[in-house]
Amino acid sequence: MSEPVVHEETPNESPLVTMGARELLRIVLRGALVGAGVAIIYLLLNKFVFTAVLCRPQSTGDCSQASNYAAIAALVLSIFGGVIVLAQARVYRPLLVVLAALISLWGLQDHASGAAWYWVIIAAAVLLGLSYGLYAWLARIRNFILAVVVTVVVVVLIRWMLVA
Repeated sequence: MSEPVVHEETPNESPLVTMGARELLRIVLRGALVGAGVAIIYLLLNKFVFTAVLCRPQSTGDCSQASNYAAIAALVLSIFGGVIVLAQARVYRPLLVVLAALISLWGLQDHASGAAWYWVIIAAAVLLGLSYGLYAWLARIRNFILAVVVTVVVVVLIRWMLVA
């Protein structure tokens, strides 16, 4: 009698975490919500805090930097809000998604300075929603190092396109 041969089974695990279209749409909508919130916080901080403090006659601060300070404060607050919103949705690697979206869209407030407030909110919602969707889709790669490298390459390409 021959002994039965026992084969070690290796699980055929996909190199990507599964993500359906419904989940991707939910991430994009949550990103749009965070984007609208960031734009509203930016507009309020710019008008009622930084411009009011830096642009009065007694101030020695630089009035032209008020919008930059407001944008930085709003974007830093958006990191916390974005991670919380994406973690509640059980998104894979929410911090990577939020940081990549923040870095790739950094400095866009300079282009929005002359636009009406409602266009700023709409543009921020659309851009942040699409960014969250893109980076959440890229973060599905199971190998963390590979996911970070791919995300960094895409961030650099997007920054290069926005600056050029």
